Amino acid sequence: MARLAGGFAVVVAGLVGAKFSERLDLWRFAICWWGALLALDGAVRLRHGTSPLPRLRDWVACAAASVVFWDLFELLNLRLHDWWYAGLPRSPLAGAAFGALCFATVLPAVRLGAALLSPRIEAGIAPARPAARQAPLLLALGLTALALALAFPRAAFPLAWVFLWPLCEAWLARRGDDAPRLLSPLQAWRAGERRVVARLLWLALPLGLLWEGLNWRCARGWVYTVPHFEWWKLFEMPLPGYLGYLPFLLECGAALAILDRLRPGVAAGAMALAGVAALHLLADGTGRKHAAISVAPRMSDAHLLEPGDRDWLAREGLETPREVLRVGRPVPAHVRALAEVAEVAHLGIPWAERLAAAGIRGRAMLASADPQILWNRLAAQGEPPPEPALVRLWVRAARDSR
Repeated sequence: MARLAGGFAVVVAGLVGAKFSERLDLWRFAICWWGALLALDGAVRLRHGTSPLPRLRDWVACAAASVVFWDLFELLNLRLHDWWYAGLPRSPLAGAAFGALCFATVLPAVRLGAALLSPRIEAGIAPARPAARQAPLLLALGLTALALALAFPRAAFPLAWVFLWPLCEAWLARRGDDAPRLLSPLQAWRAGERRVVARLLWLALPLGLLWEGLNWRCARGWVYTVPHFEWWKLFEMPLPGYLGYLPFLLECGAALAILDRLRPGVAAGAMALAGVAALHLLADGTGRKHAAISVAPRMSDAHLLEPGDRDWLAREGLETPREVLRVGRPVPAHVRALAEVAEVAHLGIPWAERLAAAGIRGRAMLASADPQILWNRLAAQGEPPPEPALVRLWVRAARDSR
């Protein structure tokens, strides 16, 4: 009960505290999600008397596997450009650490959520027979889905949320178990245990809503520019996008089944953790160049303000755009306009200054802009322009915030 209550308390404290502290808001998602995991673990222990992650090493293994699992999607997004990050830590190393802290929650959340829905803690755990004849077909399906997503990202992007499931199942199909192990969705289906698949599908939308809800308007979070689905959003996710959580949870179930069969010793485990860290640093460093919109904002990043404006901000102790907008004293109009634009979808000071150079001074002007004309102006500045979808997102976000 203490874990359950403590987890809820962490989530509530993170949500409430983020309203009053911008620094806490930057950490809101990670704080709330680890609180949610604590609450889930407490709920599972309350129901079953134990947890599927009973020891620290189980948490470490599941969290590390989760980082690798999500990093594969981060690398795939280099081609898709379907989501972007705002408000990242200014230090690349700190950014990689924050990303790992967030990515580490995915598989533990699915493992605990499935256990909570199970009638018994050992439900879905049994020896699995090999199905080697199915492995080539599953491998071909997974690789074909991946190839199509990479070759035709605007049309085949939904396959990005499908390809890992058959690839994981292909690896599992070649194996037989000598002892009971966690069954993947397909292994359970073959064994006649259909409820494993049902539990994962029932869990998909609640977890998806929680993930997207905790990200909603975070000072450090992500936004989507999914082709053909830029409208009709619930939180940041387009409504049809929630259907992607259904195959995604099946992928998670298969990945967890693989993890349950990997039992390295201390030395091999340490080497595996080092490999996870290296892969994550590579994925984060590459992704930061392509998917980062902004870093944690500071007014001192503005290059177009006059020295007098900088001195005034320093005297007033106004370090961030949010502080400028919340101060009760009069603020120079051009400073307020810059801060307003920087806060739209947390696009940051550098983009706000480029938008100002393109004629956008204040949120109202951004809201009334034509996205295509604005993108043309940004492209004419001699620097790489943002993706057109991002400009449309900024204009829409400005309109929604009026």
